[in-house]
Amino acid sequence: MIISNSSPIILLAKINKLHILKELYGKVFISNCVYKEVITDGKAERYGDAFDVEKKIEDFIFIKNIDKNYEIVAQKLKSSLGQGEAESIALCQQEKAKMLLIDDWKSRKIAQSQGIRCRSTIGILFEALKKNLLNLGEYEDLIKELARHAWLSGDVVAEFLQAGYRLKGGKYEARKG
Repeated sequence: MIISNSSPIILLAKINKLHILKELYGKVFISNCVYKEVITDGKAERYGDAFDVEKKIEDFIFIKNIDKNYEIVAQKLKSSLGQGEAESIALCQQEKAKMLLIDDWKSRKIAQSQGIRCRSTIGILFEALKKNLLNLGEYEDLIKELARHAWLSGDVVAEFLQAGYRLKGGKYEARKG
């Protein structure tokens, strides 16, 4: 089972690659809080991607309730994390999920400390490249587009571009200045 926090879903929708989740994982599960953040709040703000994501609910994105026992876990995590991140980690624990899709660094570190495998949005794109769902040119363009919608350090962008070029046998040269 794959659980996702808000940001990977939002960001993949913004770059028109939400379908990659279905191609890579088949089904992705989200908590009620993540649904609220992505769909309810997004539609209230009139974000077009919220309407796009809503169309995928019950197609390959499914809402999963957190059991009472794990609501306690989520409440404890909310003292140091956002509500969506806390519920996503609690849902992973509850379901013994294979992986958590999450971008927030602090949340990822907490999840990993509890034995949860994590993947960021840029990591999802790299996985899609590895599985030949993207070619090298698409991958490079999508990373650049992703960087316009999310805060990604230049080092992270360069690292993933270099990894992509190494994987596919190309040569990546970072631009100076």
